[in-house]
Amino acid sequence: MRAFWELSSCRFFGGGAIGPLPWDKCIAYAERKKLDPDMIDVFERVMRELDEAYLEFQQDQMKRTDK
Repeated sequence: MRAFWELSSCRFFGGGAIGPLPWDKCIAYAERKKLDPDMIDVFERVMRELDEAYLEFQQDQMKRTDK
């Protein structure tokens, strides 16, 4: 979870939109943390799943705010 929140600082924010976690930042983070090469793919998939859930939650929050 810590990695997800740290990587969230790399996403695009603008115009009322929140962008996804940048793929290259996820890979760079995994490499910097010296994950096994086999685990880098797993790490990226986990970050992507978390990010999809987070973005969906944020969209729901924006819809509620707009009402």
